[in-house]
Amino acid sequence: MNKSKISKKLNIKCLVCGKKIQIRVYKDGHYTGAHYFNKLKIPIKGTGKYKKIGTSKLLGKKVNVVRWNGKEKEIEYWECNSCYAEATHEDWLEQMIGKLYGKKCPDYVKECGCCQAWDVYQTIIGENRRKL
Repeated sequence: MNKSKISKKLNIKCLVCGKKIQIRVYKDGHYTGAHYFNKLKIPIKGTGKYKKIGTSKLLGKKVNVVRWNGKEKEIEYWECNSCYAEATHEDWLEQMIGKLYGKKCPDYVKECGCCQAWDVYQTIIGENRRKL
């Protein structure tokens, strides 16, 4: 890229790992250096509380559905190239295990091949996240 086409440089932190990222935004709107996912609204601590607005079922269990009633600030969701690649690999592995062994069983059975495959997946992901 020609430097004259750069409209601005952003110095931000990866929302996943906190690493500093330098992003180059070009006049035509594209960017390099990271991956952008949109803007998020996050609660400002001490300005409100979570209010229960209902319930839902999640993985066979009843869970509360809540809404924040205080102030929020808007942030941009950026990931560094390493975190993005890591998530892509995790997703690929999850897709492959699902395709080869099926959905994760609701209850773990030691002798079940599907349960063993998902257990290996959890071990790999857990070890990998400890390294971050």
